[in-house]
Amino acid sequence: MAITPTKEQFGTFAQGRRDGEVVMINLLHFARDEAGGADTGKDAYGDYSDAVLQMVAARGGRVVWMGRPEQVLIGDESDGWDLAVLVSYPNRAAFIDMVTSPHYKEAHTHREQGLDRTVLLACQPLPIGGPAGA
Repeated sequence: MAITPTKEQFGTFAQGRRDGEVVMINLLHFARDEAGGADTGKDAYGDYSDAVLQMVAARGGRVVWMGRPEQVLIGDESDGWDLAVLVSYPNRAAFIDMVTSPHYKEAHTHREQGLDRTVLLACQPLPIGGPAGA
């Protein structure tokens, strides 16, 4: 599974016309040792996270929520994740500025070492109680 977006995915995101807050839903699965046991990637991802949290804050972003998934309630057990994180950015430009900076590229090597799979969903916040399709 890819750890970084394709050029097409990144280009589509960068060309998005909606202004305002973007919330990234991060689903993360750490790299394991060859026997499939220990989370060998957890420390490497921690190094990435330590560096990137400062970059997020410097661009007006923040971690909204973080949790450890306990169980796949609906779906296949192979869909399990080690960590789920919601990160808010004030706009697309803040995210793009961060991920294209030299400091981020240095930190990203730890992300690549730490994860064996991930999903990153860029989301438009909607008002609570509003229509789901708004």
